[in-house]
Amino acid sequence: MSTVTLAQVAKRASVSTATVSMVLRNRGRISDATRNRVMQALNELGYVYNQTAANLRNRTSNQVGLLLHDITNPFYGEMTAGLSQEMERHDLLLFLANSEESGERQQKFVDSLMRNNACGMVLCAARETPPLFFETLKRRNIPAIMVVRPLDDVDFDFVGTDNFLGTQLATQHLLRLGHRHIAFIGGSENSMTRAQRIGGYSSKLLENRLQPNSEWVVSSAASQSDGARVAEALLHRYPEITAAVCYQDIVALGVMQTLRKMGRTPGKDFALVGFDDVTEAALVQPALTTVSVAAKEIGRKAGELLFSRIQGNDEPPKRIILPPTLVVRESCGFK
Repeated sequence: MSTVTLAQVAKRASVSTATVSMVLRNRGRISDATRNRVMQALNELGYVYNQTAANLRNRTSNQVGLLLHDITNPFYGEMTAGLSQEMERHDLLLFLANSEESGERQQKFVDSLMRNNACGMVLCAARETPPLFFETLKRRNIPAIMVVRPLDDVDFDFVGTDNFLGTQLATQHLLRLGHRHIAFIGGSENSMTRAQRIGGYSSKLLENRLQPNSEWVVSSAASQSDGARVAEALLHRYPEITAAVCYQDIVALGVMQTLRKMGRTPGKDFALVGFDDVTEAALVQPALTTVSVAAKEIGRKAGELLFSRIQGNDEPPKRIILPPTLVVRESCGFK
């Protein structure tokens, strides 16, 4: 079967090939009547737009990359939804990759995007990404927005939340309920985000003349199973703990499992606060009190900023910090 050409479409629609091209790319000022005539000709002839060839001609594409380190985390699912909706608004196609904290996989994905003339990318960089990666990315001159995980490098746009304030809100809530033996559960030990959240937790304890106990601060992987495992070890060793701030909701859900296993009831004899406000937080029993960081809005804001960069916005790099809010549910009880 022969390939239908732009010239054949133009002849059928009685327009120039340039007009057909503008209709295909949704560019230029073209009347509705002309656009409809071209679209009818395209359909009648069965023309298929070759995006790859167009990318090569224009040295750019409508492709945008999103690189995450853990696509199984519900928080990133919600963030991706926000970004995807914003990209669709601008007819941009989103490609997702999972680095699994591997610098090598991260580099391969970025290289692949560059080979395919991607017009931009959003990254939640793998932990311990070397400075050379970011230096190379700058030289490549492609719009890149960093999300969630803060960077020391001020040369990149960043969209995230105030981790310090978030755990301040969570800890203050527990203190107001009368708790004085409060643990912090979750996160990786070498995580900057975790350090910020522990900072907020510790500062509120100190404000209330309580000395933070380093033995009550434990790390875990981002999973229910590991949250349950580390909580069981912690609470067996320190049964006097009556409340916990968790690094993530997914960890808090694992802590809930351990509490039930140990005969303790979340919301009655133990208070629990998560972080992220994923959909599942409102569905468990008791519903989880959590710090909402508007994951979908982070994605939407990142997409909005990326599109402006793709369009040529060359203002200095921006830091968009969305303020967290405490969502009070039943997992802390009521007083």
